Amino acid sequence: MNKRYDSIRPAMAAVAVIIMLSCAVSAAAEQPAFPFFPSQARTASGKPVKHTDYESPEICSGCHTDIHAQWKGSMHGAAFIDPIFQALWKLGEKETNGLTNNLCGGCHGAVGVLSNELTFKDGEFHAPDIAREGVHCDLCHTITTSSFADTPNYEPGNASFVVAPGSVKRGPHADAESPYHETAYSKLHTSSLFCANCHQVFHPVNNFHIERTYDEWKYSVYARNGIQCQDCHMMPVAKAAETARTLKKQKNPGQSAPMGPVRDNIFTHEFVGGNFTVTEILGNKEHAEAARQRLRSAAELSVDTASSVTSGAMASITVTVTNVGAGHNLPTSLTEVRQMWLDVKIADAAGKEIFRSGSLDPKGDIVNDPRIFNAHALDKDGRDTLKPWEIASFKYNKTIPPKGSAIENFYFLVPADATGALKASVILRYRSYPQALANALLGEKSFTLPVFNMAEKEISIPVKR
Repeated sequence: MNKRYDSIRPAMAAVAVIIMLSCAVSAAAEQPAFPFFPSQARTASGKPVKHTDYESPEICSGCHTDIHAQWKGSMHGAAFIDPIFQALWKLGEKETNGLTNNLCGGCHGAVGVLSNELTFKDGEFHAPDIAREGVHCDLCHTITTSSFADTPNYEPGNASFVVAPGSVKRGPHADAESPYHETAYSKLHTSSLFCANCHQVFHPVNNFHIERTYDEWKYSVYARNGIQCQDCHMMPVAKAAETARTLKKQKNPGQSAPMGPVRDNIFTHEFVGGNFTVTEILGNKEHAEAARQRLRSAAELSVDTASSVTSGAMASITVTVTNVGAGHNLPTSLTEVRQMWLDVKIADAAGKEIFRSGSLDPKGDIVNDPRIFNAHALDKDGRDTLKPWEIASFKYNKTIPPKGSAIENFYFLVPADATGALKASVILRYRSYPQALANALLGEKSFTLPVFNMAEKEISIPVKR
C-alpha cells in the first residue's frame, strides 16, 4: 500500500493515547459550559434532552412532502449511516478510547449526543432511531442560536449550536403558519453561520482546524456580495450555478407545504455538494446525479501552449483550473482525503501516448507526477496521516479559493520522428476519497471508488521539423 495511507491502520502508540486523553480531560474541565465535550452542542435548558423530545421526519412529511423527499436522499439524511464515515468513526473510537464519540456524533448523530444515548459496544455505534436519522428536520428547526462566541477559539464549529426541542419550529419565513406546530422566524436559518456550526471542525486537543469550509466562504467574494451557503446548497443546481456566475441570488418560487402560500423563494433540502459516492451507494441516484451536476459546474479548464512545437525538442503546456462555481475552496471539507486532480495525456498523430500525468494504476493510486488539489496532513510528529484525530498540521494546502485559479505546467519531449500534430487531452477528475483509504477502512475487495470528470479540454499542437 502507498506509504501515505499506512497510518490508517490501527495501533496508535499507547503513550500517545494517554497524552491525548489526558489533554482532552483537561480541556473538558476548562470548558464546563460544554457538557457534551468535545462536541460544543448545548441545550437551552442546560440539561440533556430526551430523544423523545424530537419528532421523526416522517411526521414532517405529512405536510412538507416534497421537502422531506429532498432531504431523505441527502447526505444530511445519511449523516449517521454513511458507511465510509462509520468505518472511520469506529476506528477513531478504538484508537482514542472514545474521544471521537461525541466529537463526530455531535453533528452526525446529534440527538444521541444531546440525550447521552450514543454508545459504542461490540464494534458498533448504538443510538435511538431518531439519532440515526442524522441531520434531520426537527433537529435543525429547533436550533435557537450559535454559541460560537463561547467556544475555545471564538469560532463556530464542532456542533456549536444550542437546541430547544419542542413545539416551536424555527425557519426563514416570518409569516409561517402551521396547523400542527408553532412557528418562529429565525434569521440564523438564513445565514451561513447556521451551517458553520458543523461545517467547521477543529481538533479538540491541539485546536488545529481540520475543516474550515465556513472560513473559506467568509473571506470570499461570495460573502462580500451577501451570498450565503443556503443560496447555493439549498437551490436547484442550475440556479446555484447562475448564482455563482452572477454573484446574485436567484429565486426558486414554490410552496413549502401544499396548503401553504406560493412564495417567491423556497429553499430546497437536497443540500447538494460533491459527494456522489455515498448517495449512489445508498441507492439515492437522483441525489448522486445532482452532485455530479454540481461538480460539473464548479470548475473550468484552459490549456495553453506554443503555436507549434519542434520534433526532438522539449515542449510544454500550461493548464489553468479556475474555481468558477463554488463559494468555498475546491475541494473543501476534509481536504486531506478529497482528490481533485489533472489527468494529462499527450499523443502523437497516430494516437501513441508520449506523455502522461495523473493516470490511475491498477491499485487505484494516482501516479506519474500527479497534480492533485487537496491538503497533505501530518500528525504531531510530522508523519503522514489521514486520521482526523491525529492531524496537527498540513504540510501544504493546495486547494483553489472561490473565483481563484491554479496554474500547472507540464513538460514533455516531442519525439524526433513526430509529424503532423500532437493532441493534448486534459481532464479535471474528482474522487471523494483515495482508493487506498476505502480499502483500509472497508477491506481490499470492498468496491472501486468512482471517479467523475469535472471538466475536459483537448487541443491540437502542430509539429515543426
